[in-house]
This record gives sequence, structure tokens and C-alpha cells, in this order.
Amino acid sequence: MDGDTGRTTGGPAGSSGPAALTGLTAAARKGWAAENRAAAQRLVACYALLQECWREYGHGIDGSHEARPGHAVVDGLVAAAGYVVAAMSISARRAEKMLSFSWELHTRYPAILEAMAAGLMEQRVAELLARQMATVRGDVLEQIQRQVVEDYLNGVAAGIRLGDKALRDEIDAVIGRHDPDAIRLRKEDASRTRGVRIGKGVDGMSSVSALLATEEAAVLAEALDQRVAEHDAADAVADADAAAAQAAARDADPDTDPDAPAEPEPHYSKAERRADALISLICGDTPTHPGTDTDDADGGPAGAPSRPGGPSAPTGGSGNGGGQGLAPVLRPKVTVIATGDNGRDEHGARVEFARTGEAALQTLLEMLATSDGASFEQVDPRIGAADDTSAALKYRPGPELARRVRLRDGTCRHPGCAVPADDCDLDHVVPFNHADPASGGHTVEANLVSQCRRHHRFKTFSDWTYQLQPDGTLIVTTPDGTTMLTRPDGPLAQYRREHQRDEADAWARQQRRNPAPVFGAGILDEATYFARRAQRLARERARATARNTTDAGTTPIEPTADTTPGPDSISAPRERMTPAAASRWWQRNKPTDSALEKAILHALHDHLDELLQPPPPF
Repeated sequence: MDGDTGRTTGGPAGSSGPAALTGLTAAARKGWAAENRAAAQRLVACYALLQECWREYGHGIDGSHEARPGHAVVDGLVAAAGYVVAAMSISARRAEKMLSFSWELHTRYPAILEAMAAGLMEQRVAELLARQMATVRGDVLEQIQRQVVEDYLNGVAAGIRLGDKALRDEIDAVIGRHDPDAIRLRKEDASRTRGVRIGKGVDGMSSVSALLATEEAAVLAEALDQRVAEHDAADAVADADAAAAQAAARDADPDTDPDAPAEPEPHYSKAERRADALISLICGDTPTHPGTDTDDADGGPAGAPSRPGGPSAPTGGSGNGGGQGLAPVLRPKVTVIATGDNGRDEHGARVEFARTGEAALQTLLEMLATSDGASFEQVDPRIGAADDTSAALKYRPGPELARRVRLRDGTCRHPGCAVPADDCDLDHVVPFNHADPASGGHTVEANLVSQCRRHHRFKTFSDWTYQLQPDGTLIVTTPDGTTMLTRPDGPLAQYRREHQRDEADAWARQQRRNPAPVFGAGILDEATYFARRAQRLARERARATARNTTDAGTTPIEPTADTTPGPDSISAPRERMTPAAASRWWQRNKPTDSALEKAILHALHDHLDELLQPPPPF
């Protein structure tokens, strides 16, 4: 049939059907195997680097070469992760996981490493197998891992493709036959990884991740689905009321088109509904049930959601999926980055939530409208605004200075580290001189950075060098001469970079208008719009005056019918032409008498003194 022929011959030019697909599949598998071998080679190199760092810094993972009591040691894993970050441009967390996995493959799972080196197993599967066998006893580990790897490779060769859950079940079946306690121990260790993590996102969004026990996640899912169903029922009632109101309006107005299409309703996905339900449960909102009268003391309409903490909020009982319980007091903490002179702040203020990042203005207004208040913190964005001469000689920074440094940095400043600045130490880049504080290492913004505890200790006791620029840029140099550079990514640093870009753009515009001004010459290299307009009008008036003078002092000569102009004859003066007749572009470019332009000029003259005031000193 034509359709079948089209599908057969619709491939790329030069293809020959199944033969071409077989060749392309073989090429893809060849690339996959090469990637697996390259991953194994990378892990072998990482293990060698880790061993060298342990020897270099005199600390072994087995507890040998411990430092003397009272003396700190440099963790070889942190040092090796720093070199990996410099070489691969990855995060410090990922580098440490890569190094730890390389150590596990060499010391506990050599069979997995052999399968990767042969190109038969990808790193993702290798990590899954290692996690499942993490608690297996050492005396049976060799036998279990060999059988697990052999079963997996035989299944792949036989065409068996297992998902992650089925693969974990197969591994647990092998472990259960040799070491049943390993599965129990692994589950006990997994229970210690429970937690909720909140991370700053992009585009006004943030991430909230939770790792819960299975039964806890089931309870949360049921509560969310119940709240989603209640919201859907309330929306259905509202839609029905709106449709009835529209029908009544059409009946009352005979000119209304009954077939006119209604505005499409926005579609909300299940994930969006669950996000709304989660916030509703946390904030203690009481959902409005269909068919109930919810007019409150404030005269609110039926079906309107109650404000947390308002008159219609529940006042007792325990919280559950039905929304019963005491509503929490909502007081968001908002950071406003702006100069003290708000009237002259041309670039506007930057609004940040203390824990989740930049806020959209509309979202902020909606939150403030439904909250019980807010705590606003204003931060002056100028560099060194919180520095104090006397406080600079003290080791511990004041609360205002500490807050500014954390708002500037955002995260730990060690290359690749993403620990939030609120969980970091404040480290003096130039060490504080406790014996003579005035000699150097002052406690000022230009000498403080946020460092997590591990990298703080590493910076203090290692032989790496650190240099901090006035704008917060940190330059880190390793002993082998490799240089890495990190820039602060906190809200204060972002505001400063935006301000710097705006100033650079303004200077570029100024240079385009007047690249080399010569004062006193009477004219600039490029005049402004108003100067060019005045010059054009002056030229037009001069030309009109000259024409009028010529016309007034010359008597026109009447030409006769038989008069033929000769070479020596005097030509009669031209008749005065209108601009429209002189140029066909006049209609497009003719000047207009704009009332708006007159109003703007009048306003400029009225406020000229205010516009010419010098800018505030920085």
C-alpha cells in the first residue's frame, strides 16, 4: 500500500531499510561501550589521584598517619576533590562522590570495575549495584558481587532488559541467600536519610524535596489528593454559578449572541493542583465545601477561601487532611536591597525572600495581602557600607557585616561547593592577626568570605592560596599553579552586577553621543536631538529669508510667445515653490506641530533645576 511504501522509503537518503538500521544500532552500541570504558578509565585515574593526595597530606582513610593530638589534618578527599573540580569543571559534591565511588570499586567491587572497563556496564548501573551491596559482609562480598555481575551481564546478552526496581529485587534475592542481615541493615541506614530540603531555583521558583518513609509518603499523598478533590469541587460550583450568571445576562440582553464562544478556562495539571494543595495544608486553610454557607463576620462571599488566621480559620483540634487545626501565623521575611536614598535610586530595589530567592513583585504583593505581617530588612548595596574602623580590629564580625557577606556570597566560595551561605563559616582571607590586629587581616567585607566547615579547615591548613577582589571575586591557586576563580552569586552580588552593567551601558551611550567633547568650541562632536532640531529650523528660516529677499528686490519679466531664450539671455527668476512641490519626501518628513511635544518641553523647563542637580556622592 502507499502508506506502507512511504514508511519504508521515508528514511535518510542512501538507506537500505533494515540493513541501515542494523548498522546504526551497532554504531550506537559501539559508542555506548566506548563511553563505559572511558568512565572506568576516569575512575581509575581518580583513585590514583586520591591515593596521591592521601600520601601528600599524610592522612590515610584507614586511620594511619593521624595528626598529633591538638593538631588538625587536611582531608585528602577534600584536596583531591579540589583538583577534580579544577580539571573537570564539576561541583565539589559530584567530585567527592566520584572519588568515593572510585575507592569503593577498587577496594570492594573489582568485578563491577572489570565489567565497566570491558564496556559492558554503564556507570549508572554500577552505582545501583554498589548501593544494593553496601551493607554486605566482607567475607561473602566477593562471592555475591561476582554472581550479581555475572547474572546481569548474562541477562543483557540474552536480551533481558530490567528496570531499576526489578534489578534491585534480583540483587536482593542473591544477597538474601548469603547474607540476609545485609538487607535489614541497609533499610535501617536508609531511614536515617529522611529529610526535607529547600533549594533556591530560577525564574522566581524554588525546589522543595522530601525523602520520607513509605507509609509517611502514602499519608501525605492521600492528604494532597483529598485537598485537590475539594478544590476541584469548589471550582465546579464556581463554574456552574458563572455559567448561570452568563445565561441570565444573555436572557436579559436580546442583542447577545447565544452562539458566541466563551473564554477558555485555564487548564491546571495535577502537579500544579498538588502544589496548591500542599501550600493550603501547610498554611492551615479551611476548604469551602460545596453547598455550605460560608459568610463570615466580615461579610465575605460564600465560597471565598478564608484568610489564614482570619475569623473563619479553625481555632482548635489537630491538623489533618480535612483542614482542621490551628492556622499558623505567616510572617514572611523579606530582604530589600536598595540604597538609603530611595528617591534617587534609579535602578529600583531588589526583593529577596531570605531562604528561597528572588520574588516576583506580584507574588510578593499577594503573599503580603494574605499574611499576618512581614519582616522587612533593607540592605545598602554599596561595597563596605557596613565596615567600621573599630570593629575591623575585632575577630568576630558584627551581625550586619555577617549578613552582608552571606547575602553577597550566596554559597560556600570554595570552587564547586554549593553549601548555602547561611550554613557556612565566615573566613578571613588574609588571616586575622590576633597579636597585632592593626597589622592586617581586618574584619571588613573585602576580607571575608563564606566557607563551609570542611573547606574552611582546608583553606586554613592546606598550601593553597586565596585572594579576594573588592567585588567579591575569589581567586584560588593550587600548589601546581592551577588557578580557579569563583564569583559571588548571592542577591547582593547580583544587584551590584546589574548596577554595574547599567552604568557601563550609560557610559557607552554617552561616548556614542560625545566621544571627545571640546568645551568652548561651540559645538559638540554629535549634537543632541534638541540641538539638531534647533539647527535644522535655523537653516530653514535662513533659506526662507533669503528667498523672500530675492523675490522682493527683483521685477519679474513677462515672457512672450515667440521669445526664445538664448545663451546670453537673462533667465527669469523661478517661481517660489512650496516644500511639497520641491521634494517628494516632504510629506513623509515634514515637521509636525505636536501638542505632546510642547507639553514635554514645557515640563522640562519647569523642572530644569531638578534635572540639573548633581548626582549624590557614592
